Amino acid sequence: MQNNANVIGKINDRTTIYRIFPRNRFLQLFEESQNALVLPTKWDDPFENVFLQADVVSANGEKGHFGFHDDVYGQCWTLETASDAMWQIYSRDKDAVRVRTTVGKLIGSLRSIHGKWAEATCFIGRVDYLRESKLKEFGRTVFKDYSGSEAIARTLLVKRRAYKHENEVRLIHIERGGTKHVNGVYTYKLDPRDIIDQVMVDGRVPYQDFVPFKEQIMALTGLSEKQVTRSLLYRKPKGFLVEVP
Repeated sequence: MQNNANVIGKINDRTTIYRIFPRNRFLQLFEESQNALVLPTKWDDPFENVFLQADVVSANGEKGHFGFHDDVYGQCWTLETASDAMWQIYSRDKDAVRVRTTVGKLIGSLRSIHGKWAEATCFIGRVDYLRESKLKEFGRTVFKDYSGSEAIARTLLVKRRAYKHENEVRLIHIERGGTKHVNGVYTYKLDPRDIIDQVMVDGRVPYQDFVPFKEQIMALTGLSEKQVTRSLLYRKPKGFLVEVP
């Protein structure tokens, strides 16, 4: 299946992606019907948005800075289906929820808000993980190899190899006209029922707590019993047998 122009990297509209939400944020998503993207400066990695904040040198040697470095917002998703690292990082209270959607549904939700401007402001792409020397090379060439908004979006689609376990896909919005959003958070109207097709609860939630939570999720989302599950990653092992002479 061929990607649309706003889908970058080795993914396509049908690619399944996941995001772990803290329990309260998951419930808020359905209560407020808003999706939220943030400035990369809110992420922990100090290398985030490094290219748009770096010194710029033109072909004739003139130096300057990008005036739009704080006009780009992102939201992180993952291709990982079962990752202890992701649960440990994003479910610190051990009660988070992982939702599932597709690349096409997610980028479509953002594009629908922006109409004729969607081609220039809405992107989704798979992150490449590079050594620091390759990151520096990328910075020198990205605005030569690509143009306009795509080049800007691609600056958020590279990270250091230390983060490779995240296997990220990022939803990206480039704001027009220098509009600034409160606390560096860009929100847009979204009915999560239109994009989410599965919900998985952290397996460290005790079963007796999971059962009523599952019923709450089903009532909130309209998903079927089979579409709301509990992760088996932390289940006690069974069936192991050691034979001795």
